[in-house]
Amino acid sequence: MKRIKIILAIIVLTIIAVYLAISGQKETTKTSEEKTIKQELPKEVTVILGKGGFKPSNITVKTGTAVRWKNESGERQTVNSDDYPTNQLHKELNFGIFEDGSSVVYIFEKPGKYGYHNQLKPELKGVITVSE
Repeated sequence: MKRIKIILAIIVLTIIAVYLAISGQKETTKTSEEKTIKQELPKEVTVILGKGGFKPSNITVKTGTAVRWKNESGERQTVNSDDYPTNQLHKELNFGIFEDGSSVVYIFEKPGKYGYHNQLKPELKGVITVSE
């Protein structure tokens, strides 16, 4: 009987040791993830897409800047590259339809002039000029 209690105690201690070792590894993983989250994010500029169009409609940013288009129009909208209707000049800006209250983001890595429009209302236009 005494021998069974000793064996059970060893098993319980082994399980506790394994649990603590695994828990410690998870904490290390969480710490690594937290460090990733704390990395510096790119500067961000927001363009509001309302019923009247993009505000501001013309902006200048530096390379590495994130531009967020936020839909506050009350309806579904789009952000698409010029040239209407083919949207071929800057294909990376062809985000398609996004719902009211949602947003799309793009980080501009190359200098240039990026024209865009709302495919559903092509008279709503904007330009982003990216400099180094």
